[in-house]
Amino acid sequence: MAAILLPAVLLGLTDTVCLAADVADTASPRTESVKDADRPVFTGSLYLWAAALEGTTSTLSSLPPAKIDLSFGDVLENLDGGIMGAAEMRAGQWRVLGDMMFTEVSPGGTLQGPSGADVELRTRSFTLQGDVLYHFYGSEALDLDAGAGLRFWYLHNKLSIDSGLVPGDITSSDSEAWADPVLAGRIRGRLGGSWDVTLVGDIGGFGVGSQLTWQVIGTLDYQCTENLALRLGYRALSVDYEDGDVLYDVRMQGPIIGATYRF
Repeated sequence: MAAILLPAVLLGLTDTVCLAADVADTASPRTESVKDADRPVFTGSLYLWAAALEGTTSTLSSLPPAKIDLSFGDVLENLDGGIMGAAEMRAGQWRVLGDMMFTEVSPGGTLQGPSGADVELRTRSFTLQGDVLYHFYGSEALDLDAGAGLRFWYLHNKLSIDSGLVPGDITSSDSEAWADPVLAGRIRGRLGGSWDVTLVGDIGGFGVGSQLTWQVIGTLDYQCTENLALRLGYRALSVDYEDGDVLYDVRMQGPIIGATYRF
């Protein structure tokens, strides 16, 4: 659902977001001086996630559950817009991470039958995550962080039917919001030179919001300047949420590309 205005392109990158969902990635530790250890360090990321979508969803009370299996091309074809970004603050051994995604898609079609009514379903999806991690191990080759966070979900769907028989559209809309506690971790290994590899993951829900949600992000990172890192990798995000008639059991996955800038 990578609606995302190619912020990556605007920064001239070919790499991915060290983000992570919910977990934002930052400039490589190799660039952190002794002075940096005594003051907060801030980074920001913009990225493009070319995610496909599959699963089962029922987020409109007027419609039964439906199976979905959309490639990134299908999503892009009906994409109205969106934005994705991440940020991180480091202070001593602590890391505070934030990740945000917003997309809007509006697939349409025509109902079969004599009326031939035009149908449009507008779907807005917003995800916001915050994590607090503790840097409990660091060496020349490896860094390990672990902690916990919260992932907030908001979905809004609007169904519009223009039958042409009555003035105005027939509309139905519903929205759903929930929050999932998550346990999160991050591993960064240095490959030599300007190259790093980063693996970020989390798991949560535990019946508090969704039954289960998890995320994995793996990126190959290139430190092109002291402040700018380019990243390329793969991301998968899954959620299984059910509340009454609302069902949102989906998995989003695909390549991710982005840039991280250290301020």
